[in-house]
Amino acid sequence: MSWIDVLATYWFVVAVLLRIGIITIFISSVDDCLIDVRYWFWRWLQAKDWRRDPHLPRYADELYQEPQQFIAIMIPAWQEAPVIARMADYAARTFDYSNYHIFVGTYPNDPDTQREVDKVALKYHNVHKVVTRDPGPTTKADCLNNIISFITAMEAEQDIHFSCLAYHDAEDIIHPLELRVFNHLVPNFDLVQLPVMPLVRSAVNVVGNHYVDEFAEWHGKDILVRQLITGQVPSAGVGTAFSRKAIGLLEKINGGVVFDVGTLTEDYEIGFRLHEVGAREMMLHYQVQFSDTQKTPAWFGRKGVHPMLCVQEYFPNQFWPAARQKSRWIVGIVFQGWRNLGWRGGVLMKYMLMRDRKSVVAFPALLMGYFIVLSVILNWLHHTIFPQAWEFPDLIPEGSWLWTMVGINFFFLCNRVVQRFIFTRRYFGFWQGVQSVPRILVGNLINITAFFRAATQVRNSARTGRAVVWDKTSHDFPDLHAGEE
Repeated sequence: MSWIDVLATYWFVVAVLLRIGIITIFISSVDDCLIDVRYWFWRWLQAKDWRRDPHLPRYADELYQEPQQFIAIMIPAWQEAPVIARMADYAARTFDYSNYHIFVGTYPNDPDTQREVDKVALKYHNVHKVVTRDPGPTTKADCLNNIISFITAMEAEQDIHFSCLAYHDAEDIIHPLELRVFNHLVPNFDLVQLPVMPLVRSAVNVVGNHYVDEFAEWHGKDILVRQLITGQVPSAGVGTAFSRKAIGLLEKINGGVVFDVGTLTEDYEIGFRLHEVGAREMMLHYQVQFSDTQKTPAWFGRKGVHPMLCVQEYFPNQFWPAARQKSRWIVGIVFQGWRNLGWRGGVLMKYMLMRDRKSVVAFPALLMGYFIVLSVILNWLHHTIFPQAWEFPDLIPEGSWLWTMVGINFFFLCNRVVQRFIFTRRYFGFWQGVQSVPRILVGNLINITAFFRAATQVRNSARTGRAVVWDKTSHDFPDLHAGEE
């Protein structure tokens, strides 16, 4: 085969991939645009009240008038010695609530984390160390199940009843008002999810900051639309509160244990399983304000306290750890979710499941797109340097249906950029909104890498019969008590 034949074959493959990619990206873009339209229609209907949550008072002062239920905070911790003491200490010092207990799940073969938890437990009577039955690493679900067993035993011994159970991760920065809001909403709601707002790093840290953009849009728009059209809210794995009714329902569903240990993202599936049995779920959006600005709590406006009730945390700031973390999400949500949940529910629920799993085609299509763009650029450079050389046929003839589709997809791309800017600016400011535009490319490259890593893990698991193991991510926690006594 001559080099001309090789090049002709290569260009033919590019042309085929171009058509597949254009059609796939068009379908995915229409899907995203439908979510945009539903959100902005809701905003138009809400007029000036869109920032208000109808289930909470306008002013947080009223939350202080309500009797306090006992609330349990569960924190699974495997090899979290660098952060767990600061996180638990900050939570215990910061919660603007009295009737709560913090339970940190540790492992018998992780003495360093146990030692750090012991320090905090000695300082606060309502911080408890739980040691799991099995050595780590197990799954987050297994650790949570051990914590719940400890809580149940404590309730029997001390004649106490926790009306609400919530969980956090060891790197979370909690909001001081969180428990008062949970106290107000549970048990009227069985699952309450707080938005997750990643902590912003310096501008050069584009990997860590791309989470800022994605979560601003996910939790600021996508999950809200999901709740509007299906009534179902997936747990984010942090900042989620459950009623005891929900805990009991999950225990029945999972055959005697609350959390399913057979999935890497048990939090994602919880929302579906509870929704199926009639549980009420909500995604909370609450801007904290007080009626008398002269009599606000000491924490209001303090360093580390977001004006919106949310969970804050640092996310991985290097490419490969970010790809590893996202591959874990993809394994759990796309592949294990597909296996465990199937295509249940009505038309709208199936549509949401399709959105959750469309990365199976969307990320390969993105990779095709980048490959095609690179091929076109190389072809242009070759023709510029060697103008007399043999030319390839046009990939997209002007006036063809491909030309039209490229124009439509470009419009959708502009819409995605605008939507990303709007939501990032809303929660993180104008300059973060501007920086979110180039970070789209960074996020896409991480997502593509994560998808193919996840697909490889699932394929290897199917071939060997070994379960996909939990891929731990290292965590950071800021020093929020610097300068304090």
